[in-house]
Amino acid sequence: MAKTIFQISKHISDKDILEKIKHLGNQNLTVTGHGYKEFGSIPIMESANRSTYSYFDKFKEKPAIALIDVVLAANRNYNKVVEPHVRRIESHYPNLKNFDELKEIMNSKTKEEFYLFWGHKDEKKYNTLKNILLSIAELKKQSKITDDFSLMNNWGTKADLSNYKSDIIGSIPNIAIATFQHLRMVFGVDTIKPDQRVKEVLDFEFGFSNLSDLNVIKAVEQIALISKMRVISIDQLFVQYGSSYYNQSANKITLKQIILNLKRLGVENKIISEATLLTLGQVNKIS
Repeated sequence: MAKTIFQISKHISDKDILEKIKHLGNQNLTVTGHGYKEFGSIPIMESANRSTYSYFDKFKEKPAIALIDVVLAANRNYNKVVEPHVRRIESHYPNLKNFDELKEIMNSKTKEEFYLFWGHKDEKKYNTLKNILLSIAELKKQSKITDDFSLMNNWGTKADLSNYKSDIIGSIPNIAIATFQHLRMVFGVDTIKPDQRVKEVLDFEFGFSNLSDLNVIKAVEQIALISKMRVISIDQLFVQYGSSYYNQSANKITLKQIILNLKRLGVENKIISEATLLTLGQVNKIS
């Protein structure tokens, strides 16, 4: 485990961390959660562990799909605007597996045709993918590794996170630290991507707000160490919990449900009235 610059023990005890991980893991996936389509409404800890075990399997066989998946996923809602297109590509192009085949598709299509191929009209992402493929070609020359997954695993294992902007891939325009980390993850490195869901869980559940991306990574590494879990398993647990329970558009909790939950916790109706701005009579009627 890398030496940390963020001392999590100053903020929360190991016991509290273990209890929180247990609590999050015991909650079931909801329809908005990552993994729900594959696993259904099962406990998130079970889903996170199953996701970890199978995380690299497809990408070992189809590293080109992994690359498309990562580039499209940057700053996008994965379930809504990324996953459907990745599944479609896999269905329509079952033989698309290695980087050379992806490069050939890019070279054989105009930019507009490629937009149709991967379902996104985004010049920045298009250029990012193209530049990554160029960097990968250079990595092949330097390392002499011919297998695409092994090549990227070798790169990701040796990559210096603290100096990622000087990396052959990290230096590519529009490659932020989250994409850099996502690439390392899909190619077999036990690490974490500091995306919005992970940050939300660290904030709402553990009380860590306004952390830098680097400190988000270090905090999760420490939580994994304390929990005796793989870092990627904690990542999956946080992403699946966050997407299940923090989705404000698709999983919005009603005021009535909030009031019922407060009553079950023993909060007095007068306090609920003051907090919700409902009259005491209105609160009394909710049951």
